[in-house]
Amino acid sequence: MEIEDLEKFLVIAATENLQRSADRLDTTPGALSKVLRRLETALNTRVFDRVGKQIRLNDAGRRLQGKAAEITSIARQVQFELGELGKFSECRVAAPAVLQLTWAAFIQSKLAEIQPKACLSLTSAYESLALRMLVRGEVDLAMITGALLGQVPTQIATRKLGTESLCIVAGSGHRLVSGEWANVEVPIEVIQQYPFAAPRISPFCGEERGIGSDGWGDNLPVRKVQVVVNDYGVLCGLVKTGQFLALLPEGLAEDIGGVKIDVAGQFTGPREEIFIAWRGGSDGWLEDLAQAISGIEGLN
Repeated sequence: MEIEDLEKFLVIAATENLQRSADRLDTTPGALSKVLRRLETALNTRVFDRVGKQIRLNDAGRRLQGKAAEITSIARQVQFELGELGKFSECRVAAPAVLQLTWAAFIQSKLAEIQPKACLSLTSAYESLALRMLVRGEVDLAMITGALLGQVPTQIATRKLGTESLCIVAGSGHRLVSGEWANVEVPIEVIQQYPFAAPRISPFCGEERGIGSDGWGDNLPVRKVQVVVNDYGVLCGLVKTGQFLALLPEGLAEDIGGVKIDVAGQFTGPREEIFIAWRGGSDGWLEDLAQAISGIEGLN
């Protein structure tokens, strides 16, 4: 039984579709069928039920999925630790896109210190999917918020990465930045006069929660949302035009050249605790990386 076959099996198990798996692995459905036949021959049991042209993971396949995730994780750890043998190493991370925008560069810098030859491979996924991908062995690390900690399986370790502080952000040409309110605290009543751009879907969990999905809860004053957009790249572009305000992580605001609006009075911006998750249980490069990148209280 080859490690490479187990890695391909994990992708097939996640998609339950040979064509989609082939597209992800840059191979052909026929080649993946041969992988499955080799595994089933070695195990002397079927791991998928065939229903017409479709395949469905059965009980044996689900048991193999858990074991394969453990085996491939150990194999990847050995690959990293013996990297001097010349095989290129890859650190696979799944996380919501908004967290990647603020944390990817920091994680890459720490990864380079631990394994200079390693490549950081990022997959955009809402936190529940990112966690499932980690459990299934498709990625090495997942980034989640504290709201998901209760759903983390016992074989998965977590450490606090930091805290994302959310703030009201404007472009450099916005009237609250270049006009009479420049460099002073702005009353919330004044901010309410200007239009916001906001998502309808939570950037962390992917659930549709209305125009408060960016963290602007019911406990905060009513604002004027003029543009609803779920893509944070587009949202940030709208902010940079100077026409719209947005509630963004402070680190992201700095990255796009935005300006944090200081609010007068008792206004407190929302905060999200961010955690890194990985398959725990043994010392190695993942433990070292998790320790290196955790404990930083936000990039702000």
